[in-house]
Amino acid sequence: MFANLPSARGSYLLVLRIHQWIELSVGRLGSFSFPDGIYVYCGSALGSGGIRGRLKHHLKIHTSPRWHFDYLRPHGEIMEIVYLAAEERLECRWSQFFLNQPSAFIAAAGFGAGDCQNECAAHLIGFPENQISQILRNFTLAWNCQRLPIQ
Repeated sequence: MFANLPSARGSYLLVLRIHQWIELSVGRLGSFSFPDGIYVYCGSALGSGGIRGRLKHHLKIHTSPRWHFDYLRPHGEIMEIVYLAAEERLECRWSQFFLNQPSAFIAAAGFGAGDCQNECAAHLIGFPENQISQILRNFTLAWNCQRLPIQ
């Protein structure tokens, strides 16, 4: 699967399904309730490992979490990866796209937005499960992104 991912820099989405309500401590960010549903995490991979390196990290489950997503990862199933090779940091604009959807909710204020320059409410946006397919379709068409379903 990783061979299909570019080593170029870019931005990505991780689409995570949480099957049951969880209470979770996310490092210094605090403790939060995550209802069951679908969560879209918007991130950027502008370092030397690029998209492939960052997603290899996020697909693993880590005993010593580094990023906010590492705390949530063991509690959900990654359903899909969406990415776009680009030098520009797009995660804030993408987060706004998802936050503007009528069914969107924020379970953890500030999640994934620790280094955000745009004061985003969060880079993790939740949705009821039956809402996400059309939203992702519209997003990938609007941004001309690549989609990689996880089996």
